[in-house]
Amino acid sequence: MLDGNDLKSVRKNAGISQTDMAKKLDCDRRTIINYEQGVCEPKASQLFRWLSVCKIDLKPLASQLQHFKESIFVLFALPFISPEIVSAGYVGVIALCVLYGLFRKSVNITHMAIMFCVIYTFEYIITTLITSELKSLGASKYVIANSHFTFQICTSILALFVFKNRVRISLYILESTKVTETFFDNMATWIYVYHTFIAVLLAIEYTIDHKYNIKHLSFIYEHYEKFADAAMILAIWLLITMIICHEKELKNGNSQC
Repeated sequence: MLDGNDLKSVRKNAGISQTDMAKKLDCDRRTIINYEQGVCEPKASQLFRWLSVCKIDLKPLASQLQHFKESIFVLFALPFISPEIVSAGYVGVIALCVLYGLFRKSVNITHMAIMFCVIYTFEYIITTLITSELKSLGASKYVIANSHFTFQICTSILALFVFKNRVRISLYILESTKVTETFFDNMATWIYVYHTFIAVLLAIEYTIDHKYNIKHLSFIYEHYEKFADAAMILAIWLLITMIICHEKELKNGNSQC
């Protein structure tokens, strides 16, 4: 595979500065420097974009990737996997859980699934709008990033409050004896405790790194998408587990979900 020196040579041969490359990859110049110095490695998607920007034929790279067990996934699945598709898939699965809750008349499952969906959609749309607006105003990457992190933290705290008071909210919306507090309410709360914790760590790490230029302090920043995906998987797992428990309880004639 390509190392930092190779990336640097490719960029220089294409006549692209580090600043211009950072703009094309939608990252900061520090990240480009880290890639070229071997401090960290670019993700496969970033590597493909790097080579595409430099107008490099990707066929030789494909021949190298075939020696890695994940090459097939990288070459064929990666171009079709994007944050937008992941988000659509997450919302789609939760929407199916909402439909299940409505079909089975499970108020708890329906309301929890709707809350997950509304909170995520709200955060996704607003952060996208904020980022787009700040970029159009010419704001620095630091300002854009911190605005993004701050809103995520606020949304996570709001979600904590919502799920902590889920039963009260459900009773306010729909007065029903079928609205009960379950073990899954506490699980949902802890998912957003985790999400808030990661967002706070990310904001602190990014601020310290920006202020003191600590090259090796970027673990959360580099892997944040994975941490966020983990939270989504936990939310889906929770809803599916609720559905399984609900089906078992229906068979026993004692539904709690």
